[in-house]
Amino acid sequence: MNAPYLETVQTQEGWQAMFAFQVFHRPADEWLAMRWGFNAGALLDEALDRYKLFIESQSMSEAAFLESDQPDRTLAMRGMNLPGQGLQMALIGKASSPEKPMALQAAKDYAREIYSIFPHDFILQPAETKTDYDRLYGKDFFAKHPRAASIQRGMAFIPSLHNNQYLSGLWQSSPRAHEQVWRALSNMPQTTMLNIVIQPSILYEGEKEMLLEAKKIAKETEQDEDDTEEAEPKEKKPEETIFSDYIAWADTYIKRRLAPWKKFFLLQIHLLADGAVDENLLRSIGSAVTREMNGTSLPGFQIARPNSADEEKDWREKIRSLDFLSSPMHINDLADLDEVFAVFRFPYRPEAGLPGANFISAVKDPPTDPPG
Repeated sequence: MNAPYLETVQTQEGWQAMFAFQVFHRPADEWLAMRWGFNAGALLDEALDRYKLFIESQSMSEAAFLESDQPDRTLAMRGMNLPGQGLQMALIGKASSPEKPMALQAAKDYAREIYSIFPHDFILQPAETKTDYDRLYGKDFFAKHPRAASIQRGMAFIPSLHNNQYLSGLWQSSPRAHEQVWRALSNMPQTTMLNIVIQPSILYEGEKEMLLEAKKIAKETEQDEDDTEEAEPKEKKPEETIFSDYIAWADTYIKRRLAPWKKFFLLQIHLLADGAVDENLLRSIGSAVTREMNGTSLPGFQIARPNSADEEKDWREKIRSLDFLSSPMHINDLADLDEVFAVFRFPYRPEAGLPGANFISAVKDPPTDPPG
């Protein structure tokens, strides 16, 4: 791998060093030749397994997270529709540390790791100059002050949980649902960027206690309903059972969050556009990453927008620099490995191409200047 250009920035906490890769699809004939199975369907299964392993390798155990003195690492995937050119796919990484030399070394190591283990279904091309780095992170695009929006998981309302009445839903998708995301993005008439950012994290002690308390209340509520049904089966009030399915959903959700050795990340989805962010695009993306599958019902997704011009300016700066937007609660942005795998996914392209999606391809032999 050629050494990538590193952009350094000093902050109140220390230093940040950032790098960028442009991501290309491997040519179809090369990709098909790599399959271990007997058909293209097996190839996709193999590719998805490689991708999930890559995401898993970016996680940290709770013990390592609490004890580690290693630099913070953040990763973002950016798909930017450039009208008349196609979809520019990029992977942007950031390492943060109190000292500049530490941040630079951490970013170099991080970039080398990403290049080494990123699924070989794709080709990574490092940005070796500032010009290439600026192009991939979207310098000219951010200079136009694009409008911003955020896609979030819908909040599940559980009436019986009192102070903890709202639980965030889940990110959930299928192997081919992301085709809708990239087709919708590719057909936007103006420059539009999809930015998905992740960072290793944990479920904090206070959040565990909150979930345990919610689980206790849910169990007590369910027991009260059972007692009422046994004591007065004919007098049972409608509201005593109308929320029973919600209680069962909350119990399953809490068990999933509290499962031992669970791997967690912070995850946010941002949309920026040169003009108003299209509601249809937001719906196309949100529905693709909050699908109801395997009998699991979900509260869907919700859209957040900045409340003022100053807040929108703050959003743009945070998105540009791979920071997370302010959130009322840390747990609202927390996602487990399966959820991150459902969202943080570069598109796969079948042999015949993906109808309606135009991805910028790698140029192996750039044209030379004409004589004279």
